[in-house]
Amino acid sequence: MRKSERQQLIERLIREENLSTQAEVAAALQSAGVSVTQATVSRDLRELGVQKGSGRDGRPRFAIPGRAGRNPAAALEQTLVDAEAQWQYAQNLLVIRSLPGTAPAVGRVLDELNHDDVIGTVAGDDTVLVITADTVRAKKFAGFLGQLVERNQTA
Repeated sequence: MRKSERQQLIERLIREENLSTQAEVAAALQSAGVSVTQATVSRDLRELGVQKGSGRDGRPRFAIPGRAGRNPAAALEQTLVDAEAQWQYAQNLLVIRSLPGTAPAVGRVLDELNHDDVIGTVAGDDTVLVITADTVRAKKFAGFLGQLVERNQTA
């Protein structure tokens, strides 16, 4: 199996199963007929940008943030919903709070969005700080996020 095929399989397994360790990923691959070493799994997870997060049940699990080639707004929408994100702006800053362990994934998809109003992001464990140029842009971006999540809830 080629590397790209293996990585696509890993992405699918992570999305479909609650995998939280490299050993679990290797076992899932083995069940699918693909034999790999721990080093290969580690390298694949790093190249895929896999993050450690928490599921809705609070248990740790791997998550794959939005990736190039996908609709960045759709990836952000799904990530915000999955992370149960809430936000508030103050002057030129937007603070996004999310489930423990999910902020790196939220920060990554925000960066991939490359939104004109966002200067940069800083992600911790459960909080992302979004920096904008001014209060007007922070308020506008907060509204944009609200529209994304509202669209998801009505779909």
